[in-house]
Amino acid sequence: MRNTCVILLVLLTGCGGSLSDEQRKKLREGMDQQQIVKASDAEIIATALDQGQVIFNDLKKIQFNKTKIDSLEEAHNVRITLLVPGASNALAIEQELIDAYINGLATGSVQENIQKVWTDPEKTAYDSILYTQPKLTKRSDGIEELEGMWNIYMAKKDVVLNFGKRNQ
Repeated sequence: MRNTCVILLVLLTGCGGSLSDEQRKKLREGMDQQQIVKASDAEIIATALDQGQVIFNDLKKIQFNKTKIDSLEEAHNVRITLLVPGASNALAIEQELIDAYINGLATGSVQENIQKVWTDPEKTAYDSILYTQPKLTKRSDGIEELEGMWNIYMAKKDVVLNFGKRNQ
C-alpha cells in the first residue's frame, strides 16, 4: 500500500498535476497509518490503559450523561456501557469482572481493570481490549457498594495505531 501511494504521488507530480496542502496532508496521514509498528503485548496493554483512563476522565467531565456518551464513543471510536450486577445481558468476561469487583470490595482492592477480549464469533484472536472502572456508592453506614461497572471496549487495531502515534 505504501508503494502504491508513492507511485501515485510520482505519477501525479510527473503529469504536471500538483497537490494542494490538504491533499498532501491526507497523503502523509495515509502513509503514516500504513507504517509498520512493532509493539509488545505489554506496550499495547499500557497504551490501552492510558486510553481507557483518558476516556473515563472524559466520561466524568460529561457527568456520565447518557445523551453525550454517544458523541464520546464516536470521538474515541469505542463502545461504552454501564453494566449492573445481575444483568442478564452480561458477557462471561463481564460477569467475571463484576464478581471480582464484588469480592474486591471485601478486601478494599477495587480498581480499574484491563482485559484482552475477542468480539469475533470464531474467537481466533484477541481483537478488542476491555477497560473497566467500578461505579461505587457509599451507603449511609459508610460501606461502599458496587452499583455497576463502566465498560469501555476499544479495538486492538485502534490501540496499536495510537501506540504508533504516541511513539513518533
